[in-house]
Amino acid sequence: MKLLISSGVLSLILCATLQATEPDDTARFSPESDLISLHYDHAPDKDDGQSAAADRTILETLYSKDWIREHVVAVSGAYGKNASEFNTKSDDVMDAAWNELGGWLAAHTDKEKVIRELTERWVQILKAGGDVWVKEGGQSDITAAVVERIKKQLPELDTNSGIHVVQHSDWNEDQTTDAALAYTRKHTDYIRIRDANNYLNIKGGNREFEKAARAHPRFGQVWQAAFTYYNPRQRLDFSDTGELMHILGLGEMGIDDFRKRFLDTPGANDGK
Repeated sequence: MKLLISSGVLSLILCATLQATEPDDTARFSPESDLISLHYDHAPDKDDGQSAAADRTILETLYSKDWIREHVVAVSGAYGKNASEFNTKSDDVMDAAWNELGGWLAAHTDKEKVIRELTERWVQILKAGGDVWVKEGGQSDITAAVVERIKKQLPELDTNSGIHVVQHSDWNEDQTTDAALAYTRKHTDYIRIRDANNYLNIKGGNREFEKAARAHPRFGQVWQAAFTYYNPRQRLDFSDTGELMHILGLGEMGIDDFRKRFLDTPGANDGK
């Protein structure tokens, strides 16, 4: 007896079969094994300062201080063509955000040292089977230099699957040295998301957010440093944090939702 199946039904069966058997190759951040490399240019826009405060707030709330020390590295001076515009006053914000969590790397002071240290840190994670996630809040010159060294050290390593670079800004790409941008795009999992200025930037600020940030019992001092550096009543802007939100799977969380989740009800992880 012959079984007659219409072409339409056959298509549905084939589609369902493919969906059931084909693996999802989209990378997902693993807090157990992966590393987040937070890159800030601080050249010349001051939004990186507020982004550092927001990044600290998210990471410590979701995880812990100990977790951050093991799984996060913060870099300042991740600039490209805009190197001459670096703002040294940003050091105060980086100190406030990261000093008690293992410190931060000052590429403006010693770029070569930072490239070496990042290479060592990334290699350690990659050799252990983890992935590296770069929050490219600035330009990709440092990223390209680190990836190039890793490829020389570990030519067998597939950096396109193990290193994920998340970028949101046309301006950041335009200020990246052309060769560095091309290299990063070619040799990493380069992820371009929608410009987060669309949902994390308000000219004139947001009084409710500012009040909650300043008053927060755990992160208030960090936000105070960020607001001293960049007056939130001029502009509230932590748009570079959109990349971290993408890495962590938080989506395009706007300023009000950020405040409600991370600032209105203090519930930061009490990890030491």
